[in-house]
Amino acid sequence: MTRLISDCCEFIKRRVFLILWISLVMYIFYDSFIFYKRERRFYYLRQMLGLGLCISRGTATVLNLCCALVLLPLCKKLNQLLYRLLSKLWPGLFFFWLERAKSFHMTVAITLLLFAVIHSMSHFVNLWNFSRNYDEQRADINLARYKNESPFLLLMSMAGLTGVMLLTIAICMGLTSLRVVRRRVYNAFWYTHQLYMPFMVFLMIHPLSGVLKEEVLSEHRTSLFSSQVTSWSNGSVPHTTKFVPIKSKTWIWMAVPLSCFLADLLWRIFTRNLARVQLLNASQLPGRTLSINVSCPHDTFSCRKGQYVLLQCLDVSLLEWHPFTVVKLPTVNQRDFEVWIRVKGDWTEALEKLILEKGANNVRMLIDGPFSSPMEGVSRSDVALCVAAGVGITPFVAILHDMLINPRSTLPGRVHLLWIVRQEQELKWLADLTHKVISQLRHANRPDRLHIEFYVTSTNNNDPNTTYDKDKNNIAHVVMINEKGVLTHILNKNDKNMADDEKATLLTPNRKRIDYVAKDKKDDYTNKKGYDIAKEYPLVGCRVRRGRPHWDRVFGYWVHLYPEKNLNLYCCGPKKLVKILRNKCKIVSNETKNKFTFIHEAFS
Repeated sequence: MTRLISDCCEFIKRRVFLILWISLVMYIFYDSFIFYKRERRFYYLRQMLGLGLCISRGTATVLNLCCALVLLPLCKKLNQLLYRLLSKLWPGLFFFWLERAKSFHMTVAITLLLFAVIHSMSHFVNLWNFSRNYDEQRADINLARYKNESPFLLLMSMAGLTGVMLLTIAICMGLTSLRVVRRRVYNAFWYTHQLYMPFMVFLMIHPLSGVLKEEVLSEHRTSLFSSQVTSWSNGSVPHTTKFVPIKSKTWIWMAVPLSCFLADLLWRIFTRNLARVQLLNASQLPGRTLSINVSCPHDTFSCRKGQYVLLQCLDVSLLEWHPFTVVKLPTVNQRDFEVWIRVKGDWTEALEKLILEKGANNVRMLIDGPFSSPMEGVSRSDVALCVAAGVGITPFVAILHDMLINPRSTLPGRVHLLWIVRQEQELKWLADLTHKVISQLRHANRPDRLHIEFYVTSTNNNDPNTTYDKDKNNIAHVVMINEKGVLTHILNKNDKNMADDEKATLLTPNRKRIDYVAKDKKDDYTNKKGYDIAKEYPLVGCRVRRGRPHWDRVFGYWVHLYPEKNLNLYCCGPKKLVKILRNKCKIVSNETKNKFTFIHEAFS
């Protein structure tokens, strides 16, 4: 029983923000639902439409809230202002918001889509009731022109058409936001999300048609008594009723968020047009990754470690902007910065082709930013635990550059960096920089400031373009017994191409089989791998591990090294790795006296 209570408390603690959001949504829906169910002025409308009125108005209030909040994470310039205000007062709160901004946006968007479907279904029922329950005594309240008019004709009104457009845009955005679709057809995701401006226009127009009407009540008849309800339900009309359209409150919900978003958008558009940059150099890194040096757009351009910029190539697309983390910051003497771009997708492939055809100096680029990122917290940590996979190493490269320039600086105090790659050749991205940083820290008597490990997961040839021919590496092992009863091990290489005579075989009667097999495998691996980073960078090669990290040992080492400490784990990598590390942080935090805070960054 105690274990069950503990698990429930831990679940509530992990999902507290989601629970608060669901509670807020349910309260707003219930409050509006009860308001339209009991309010006197909506009595005749309730008699005609039933619960469809209450459901449609309750969901409309939730939709107003969602449409207002879904814009906030998109205001990048606003986030920059928040950073200036909170960086000195409460930096943890700002980075907490940045780390959860994407999750917040997705949660609000899912709520919006769900209630948009419910809202539309309730209005389809309302159209049917408008047609079926035509009120001949109070003609002003009707939407239909006569009894049993086709609901599809009623749908052709301004409210109906704008509602259909809003629902269509919301569904398109939701479907293209699915991870499967977004990964495979990113352009569809990007272009459907550019429909947010028509969505906002339709949202403001939708409630202005005045389809739903309320009764105008005099001051001495503001409450509804049971006797009056009975007489009205019998059909007697005590006075001439007057109806007016229900006033729209959408603009109240949307005024401040939409103003902030539009101001942020105009600010970014004007600064983008002035921020033309030039590609100074472009080089190809192993693993089909581009390293490009970009000139600073103006003299006051500055960037912090962990920040990212948005790049647009005018020769590829006039609309698309893509985020990339700055791996090398501009300095006073060197007014350019560097970004790494993994070639994966239509836009990056087109950019690579354009650079190869025209040259880096002839490619036109625009820049927007830089923008804050949760990874900025690494440079402020006494102890930073960093895990990256593939091109996810980019947020931490600027930290290594800073250690190279300022080996004796106090922050970050100590960095544990684990980098997971598929091929050993990808380690060339950081090999030279890591070698210099380790040497510089040793000369500065701060060798313990950086603890870095590399994990190579692929067991095949490091060159992904080469193929492995199994026929050329067949080794047949045969155990034979001679006339004296002594075991003889025969290792037959390339069994298909060799003759069957005894001279073509390798006889090893006086040598242990395991020794020979180990040596043969080592020689075979050396011939196949093609690149050994330890020969060129010995300080890097001694830190290379084969396979994937054993996370229990890794976390155990951190717990042993920093007992009863609050540690931040910064991660940038694929979703599977993020899920594993997030769960490990929760488990280790529950089972030990350490508190692990998981901080994640992903653009996709």
